[in-house]
Amino acid sequence: MNLVERIIARAAGVEAVEPGEIVVVDVDRVYLQDGNTPTVKRLFEQHGFERVFDPERIGVFFDHAVLAPDAAMAERLREARAFAAEYGLRVFPPGRGISHVVAMEEGWFEPGGVVVGSDSHTCTGGALQCLALGMGASDVVAAMISGETWIKVPETTWIKIVGTPSAVARPKDLALAVLAEFGSDPFLYRAVHWCGSSIEGLSSDESATLANLGVELGAKCAFLPPGPGREALESIDPGADAPLARVHLFDAEGLPPFIALPHLPSGGVPLDECAGERVDQVFIGSCTNGRLEDLREAARMLRDEPVASSVQCTVTPGSDRVYRQLLAEGEIDAFVAAGALVTPPGCGSCTGTQGPIPAGGDRVIATSSRNFRGRMGNPDASIFLASPLVAARAAALGRIPSVDDLLLADD
Repeated sequence: MNLVERIIARAAGVEAVEPGEIVVVDVDRVYLQDGNTPTVKRLFEQHGFERVFDPERIGVFFDHAVLAPDAAMAERLREARAFAAEYGLRVFPPGRGISHVVAMEEGWFEPGGVVVGSDSHTCTGGALQCLALGMGASDVVAAMISGETWIKVPETTWIKIVGTPSAVARPKDLALAVLAEFGSDPFLYRAVHWCGSSIEGLSSDESATLANLGVELGAKCAFLPPGPGREALESIDPGADAPLARVHLFDAEGLPPFIALPHLPSGGVPLDECAGERVDQVFIGSCTNGRLEDLREAARMLRDEPVASSVQCTVTPGSDRVYRQLLAEGEIDAFVAAGALVTPPGCGSCTGTQGPIPAGGDRVIATSSRNFRGRMGNPDASIFLASPLVAARAAALGRIPSVDDLLLADD
């Protein structure tokens, strides 16, 4: 058995499982986010549920609407707080951070564990070799009540990276390039294993970016090596007997930064193809790129050159731990001095549930995971996806940078 099959077999209490088999597994953790907690609450009421399997292992994160944008959202947040209090669930209040970022910091994504979350980017936990599953409200309710969930054992597919990306390419660029080349069809409902020598050296923050974007690939879950100095549950390289049709080789030698054009994450192109195009707004944050290493690099880009007067730049740390560390290092001051707006930790502009929301016709560079039309709250805006390095440089220049712009700023 490979990694995902071993995890599922252990959690199901059986010796072995096979792809396509439907099994019931024990769940280690469950978490909800504020936006869909009221839906979960109504399902509890509709079916008369009165208890959960373990309140200490169920969390409610207030991350999508940290600052309630209107009265209707304020009512939903109050409803979510009341539900959490009624069942004694762990509450991570507004400003604590994004569920997936905080769950990783709190040690909820244990290697070999099973975690269910009510947000599609729960797959971030695969960075630590945890089977982390984003599910809908009904399945989440079932997991909360029983401490179990069902799963169809996925087939495994490998993305094997060969070669070394350029000095200014980041894991976000690699993900956008892979999406552009393969699309999502080869990975639908698969367990995706990222592997290769350049993958094995990634930090936890870098690995989290690739695992997070597993859902954009269409994967059921995504796994990475745990990184330098951390013991692996199991090697995730394809063995000699791995089906060749499910090993997708990607040559990343000299890979330049990529940028996803509106309005699909799979619409990535090399950065220089659209260098020079106007940028009106920049958003640096989200569960994809709102971690410490991401924001450190963005701050470094803005230390010597402030945000262009034509650009609104918003920085949203992924958690309060990230925020406090940046504050201690002087990076928050660097953002503010450069003219960026630093908001409380949370999802921020990514989902469009609160501001800043772009105006019609605005061209936005975001470090988030999705750029579907209307994603940030305005269907008349154009959203490009890029790494924090590219986004921060764009904020200073007021345009999409070229690779040379990045190299010059990085000297």
